[in-house]
Amino acid sequence: LDTAMSPAPGHEADPPEDALSICIEVPAKATPGVTKLAVDVGDGSELHVTVPKEAAVGDRLRITKDGDKPWVCVVLRTQTLKSDLLSLRPPEGVDEGNKVQMLVPARVTPGGTKLSVSAGGEQVVLEVPAYSKPGDMIELERPHATAPWLCKFIRDTFRQEKDFSSLSITANLPARIRPSALDTDAAVARMFEVARASGCYVSPKIKRGMAPPLNVPGLIATEAIEDGEEIIRVPMHLHLTPIAVEACAPKLWAAVQNIPTSDLPESRRAEAAQAFFLAQLLAEAEDRAVAKAKGSANKAGSVFDSAWSASPEQRSVWEAYADSLLSEDFAYHPFRLAAADYAGMKAILRPSMEGDYYADMATDLVALHSAVMGCPEESRGGKDVEVDKYIRARLCTQTRVFQTCVDATLVPVADLLNHSPTLEPGVLWNWENEERCMIISAVRAIAPGEELHTSYGSRSNMILYRTYGFTHSPESEPGWTYICRTHLVRPVLNAFLDADARPQMVFESLHIDESLCNVLNEVAQRNNNATEFLRLVCARCRWPYEWEEKLQPALAALTRARESDPQSHAWWSQLDPDHQNLASQDTFRVIMSEYLCLTAYLEACDVADGTKDESTCFRGCTNMRESLVKALGMLKSSKGFSIKRA
Repeated sequence: LDTAMSPAPGHEADPPEDALSICIEVPAKATPGVTKLAVDVGDGSELHVTVPKEAAVGDRLRITKDGDKPWVCVVLRTQTLKSDLLSLRPPEGVDEGNKVQMLVPARVTPGGTKLSVSAGGEQVVLEVPAYSKPGDMIELERPHATAPWLCKFIRDTFRQEKDFSSLSITANLPARIRPSALDTDAAVARMFEVARASGCYVSPKIKRGMAPPLNVPGLIATEAIEDGEEIIRVPMHLHLTPIAVEACAPKLWAAVQNIPTSDLPESRRAEAAQAFFLAQLLAEAEDRAVAKAKGSANKAGSVFDSAWSASPEQRSVWEAYADSLLSEDFAYHPFRLAAADYAGMKAILRPSMEGDYYADMATDLVALHSAVMGCPEESRGGKDVEVDKYIRARLCTQTRVFQTCVDATLVPVADLLNHSPTLEPGVLWNWENEERCMIISAVRAIAPGEELHTSYGSRSNMILYRTYGFTHSPESEPGWTYICRTHLVRPVLNAFLDADARPQMVFESLHIDESLCNVLNEVAQRNNNATEFLRLVCARCRWPYEWEEKLQPALAALTRARESDPQSHAWWSQLDPDHQNLASQDTFRVIMSEYLCLTAYLEACDVADGTKDESTCFRGCTNMRESLVKALGMLKSSKGFSIKRA
């Protein structure tokens, strides 16, 4: 009898008492979906059973024949008690033979899969409840050796009270902007003139404007631009950097560095000082604009006339730069959107945790302002900076910075360039270290009327949206990201690491992040299985996405796409007509970016275990997957690996 066995709906029930039932274990070298096992079924017959694709090495297969019905194969997953995990041992004073704790494995079907657990010297078979998810705690306990086992599934919950009382401040930025006669196009044109007069090169072939497909303000070519043509050059002394802030406002810098760590971590002090410096420039720009609207002279004065210093070129360029930024209220940014409607943002992003992050950061903006305003008045130039100016300044530094020889560099004129909606930008920026300047050059010919696009880097939609407030179309997204909130995986962390371990874990589909490298090394150093740890973390984090109702059309579309091309991730290409709009929603793109990233890591775990072939994994993740498979292999032998960036 030669037959391929596969589970069918309803086969999970215990077999009838008079049925023939045989249990075998999937051997170490078996390949699920390929390997055939010869099973002696008596009367001189052999049954050839193809190991089900969903089975894993070490699982038990129950093969049943009920009368004239066909043979049925059931996968009984096996997860034995790991006595080396302190968090899974019975509490002190409890007989180890009468209490067993374990985690729901990653590769189970809630409501269907049965686990065969070694407990008290016997095998206990239990069904995983439909409401459980990977990483939930299973507890088997009996009062004494002859009593029946009682099973308890423990769902970990996490509640944290947050103070969002300051969200209204971030939500109401436009109401705090004073009326003024502000012409942003004129302000940008003036900035170009001031920049040229101060030693910058700004091509006469560009102006501020809008063009398809973005139709948002950026830089437009007024004449044909040739491939390789230099467009913008800004010397370093005109960049607004933390170093420039320290040089021009040393008292401010020193005061911010002395803010208690409890109010402002040391790693964020440069960020806070730079934002305050720019906020003061914005406040003075608003004074000038309001005075102009009233037709009167600006009598507010400048902090550069008293407490701070700057060269004439720096002052003129930075003031013109602040004038050009004055109309920016960040109405599109998720921090502001979450501040205006936290519950709505959280709901539209569910099951992603990004809505919480946006609200946390909106609150953080106000906290940063409070921390800096606690510095002595003299260090702040004798002037208060209102919270709305600070928030706008901080969002400017987040959405406009470059990385030159200094992190967090604001480069006037250059930061007007928008990110390319495709993977082929028309211009690229380059930091020339010898010349100490930022240079923007065309990398292809640009036609008159065309917008100049650059690249903000190969960033996923999740990172693009939380940083800048926009996303790629899914077909142009270069990679995917998922950032694990440790409270979601506490049972897994408790089992594989210390009970109080809460490490950062960033998952990138293009490479292995250093944070994940550190955690996997620590797991292996404790003689734990790093592959199973990673699989449990990813499966537990992905579980709510698979159960979220609004994702079902996209997940069904992804399944259809992979039926014709197992390596495809093109969920948007197979959406039914009623759900085509999902692919154009920023928040939905963020959710799918996270889901695809977690799936890519689960596939890599299966490749590492030999239960999945590379040809059925997402394309575009090859570098990460190959590196991860190699790393997980090293952890089984050497207990350590490191990452070298090219």
